[in-house]
Amino acid sequence: MIDKKDILSFNYYNSLKPFTGSDRGMRYRIIKIKGDEETAPSFKISVWPEPLCYEKTDRSGIIETVLPFTQEGYEEIVPYLNSMHDRVAGPSR
Repeated sequence: MIDKKDILSFNYYNSLKPFTGSDRGMRYRIIKIKGDEETAPSFKISVWPEPLCYEKTDRSGIIETVLPFTQEGYEEIVPYLNSMHDRVAGPSR
């Protein structure tokens, strides 16, 4: 199970560098997407089954979602990741 401490602080994501992690057969990636005149900044959350890293995984095997780049959006990341575990890694892990 992923805990809040596992995804780094909200301010880390202002660096625009991706953060990756894994949990019992599921890998994940979190990055801030800069907004523009028409869109607000957001978190892009990607999940996929192990063993490969994001760059080596076929894009058809990656599930992505977008959350607002706000404290509320940040608070939604851990519950989202935990809710995706069985779907991505399977219930036996």
